[in-house]
Amino acid sequence: MKSLRRLGVYLNDEPGDKEALAFAGLLAKLESPESIHCLHVRGIEDPAETPVPEPEKLRALLLEVLPEELARSMEIHVSAATGLQAMLCTARDHDLDMIVVGRRLPHDQLGVGAAFYRLARKTPCDVLVVPEGAHAHLSRLLALVDGSEHSRMAVETALRLARASGEKPQVLVQSIYCVSYGYHYTGMTFEEAAQQRALAQREKIEQFLSDVDTSGVEFEVVYTCSRDTAAAAHDLASAKNMDAIVVGSRGATLPAIALLGATTERVLVNAPMPVLVVKRKGETFRFLDALLESFQVPG
Repeated sequence: MKSLRRLGVYLNDEPGDKEALAFAGLLAKLESPESIHCLHVRGIEDPAETPVPEPEKLRALLLEVLPEELARSMEIHVSAATGLQAMLCTARDHDLDMIVVGRRLPHDQLGVGAAFYRLARKTPCDVLVVPEGAHAHLSRLLALVDGSEHSRMAVETALRLARASGEKPQVLVQSIYCVSYGYHYTGMTFEEAAQQRALAQREKIEQFLSDVDTSGVEFEVVYTCSRDTAAAAHDLASAKNMDAIVVGSRGATLPAIALLGATTERVLVNAPMPVLVVKRKGETFRFLDALLESFQVPG
């Protein structure tokens, strides 16, 4: 199971910065990374005269959320950059394992862009996207599973973080399925088709989770019949008062599928709570290198 060795926190003077710092401090406490990189990101559209925070002020903000022992033992890097390209380069060049970034709440995103969304789609490491107002806790986690290897990584990451929290750890796993439109051609009612689909899904997911170590964690699997995966996940996370949703990204090296899977994108964009997107580190490096080359202006 992978560990968090290099942590990044990206700030841009937008709502969510304070929460991103708080979650970065929490992750540092739970995972004891070797280094943490704090990056202040200016928007490309910002006027040239827009002031950039002094590095020592950024360092002071970071030190406020770090346990004193960790602050003395880990490497702390502070820098400033402009635009998405610099954000992606920092993640690659500093070999980050996870980035924490703040965001506005979903209703407040229109007209202000969505750098967090583009970052989560393209960066080669895990990304924790934290909305304004989120409370820094990671002991109660909802992990979405579909039987894929990436969703297995999401479950294992959720279990690791919940155990490390030092509180009463709880991981709720949600498997979302739906009934195909052609069920009526079989002569079954919708209820009969849903029951058959539920049994097949339960058998698949039980086999998928059979060798996952859930010791020391309150662990439960919930099966939900819905065509709207994102809404089903948001509803369950809100109803059960989860601290965050953990979802695997279906990344790959081919450009056609290198971005987040459609389900992950929908969960991320409209989530009213933190979402941790788990990736297999480096899986999108080839795509990222090609993307960064495209940013270059010909001489």
